[in-house]
Amino acid sequence: MKKKRTSITDIANTLQVTPSTVSRALNGGGKVSEKKRLEIISLAKKLGYRPNPIAKSLLENRTNTIGLIIPEFTHHFYSRMLSGIESVTSKAGYQLLICTSNEDQNQEIKSIHTLLDARVDGIIATISKMNDKFEHLQEVMDNDTPLVLVDRFSEEIETPYVISDDFKGAFSAVDHLCQIGCRKIMHIKGPDNLSTTFNRFMGYKEALRKHEIELDERLILEGSNPDLVEKIKSCLENNWVDGAFAYSDYLAFEIYKAASQLTIPIPGQLSVIGYADEPISTYINPTLSTVNQQPFEMGVTGAKYLLNKINDPEIALEIKNLETKLVIRESCRRLEG
Repeated sequence: MKKKRTSITDIANTLQVTPSTVSRALNGGGKVSEKKRLEIISLAKKLGYRPNPIAKSLLENRTNTIGLIIPEFTHHFYSRMLSGIESVTSKAGYQLLICTSNEDQNQEIKSIHTLLDARVDGIIATISKMNDKFEHLQEVMDNDTPLVLVDRFSEEIETPYVISDDFKGAFSAVDHLCQIGCRKIMHIKGPDNLSTTFNRFMGYKEALRKHEIELDERLILEGSNPDLVEKIKSCLENNWVDGAFAYSDYLAFEIYKAASQLTIPIPGQLSVIGYADEPISTYINPTLSTVNQQPFEMGVTGAKYLLNKINDPEIALEIKNLETKLVIRESCRRLEG
């Protein structure tokens, strides 16, 4: 049989005092003698009394919970970001309620409603890649629930956000490829509708412009194409590609597969740079050059912004573009000639 939870009334009945006296003693209230207060606290510990979080939240109009919506757990990026968030929220006495959207807008909307129904004190979210509507995010703010966006953002939603500087990150990657002699640089784009895809593509184009390399539309491929490896192979065979920059490390791995099937050596004939510094970048051979986005720091900053908003709803809008770091490994080498 399930053991009954000890209540304030149980303690009051045992000591023959009123429940309000017990409540004041346990919460540091006045009008309770020191002797009685110590007696109540001692019995509460003996009986294993724990405050009812639901009742406490109703009384304080605060649940000490924060909702988190991320696309998935499997990516190292999101697990590191989660660690950063939790390092801040746990110290502040908050519990996380975590939902995953699986990059699906309908699931994201359901998650928003679940968290609002749970009366969370605030929400941290990464927009799903299939997101083209934002009414559910506006609903969060209309509900007076603080919202912070991390990694991806929408200009339609005026709320604090923390992202990495994807433009500069992509620029530094393609700039490096140009500096080591690459002139035919392929780009594998990310999902449509995402700010990250747009900013990384803009960084790619700006680096080409800096080195006076004309943009070649034939070298730009959509990462969502189901025949991506075949498209990459065709591009490599027909365009004398000597460099490649991918939206993610996982898309860079597709370049590795295509190059392997064509017996094109990396980095001998083709230099490759990915994005996000996932563990796969150090496991594959040759090790993959990539861009580190500081996901842990992103989580830390996002959590701090949310707590700031919870504690002061009128605080000025906080926005952060985190610096990225280019990590050069074995997949890049300077071309001769």
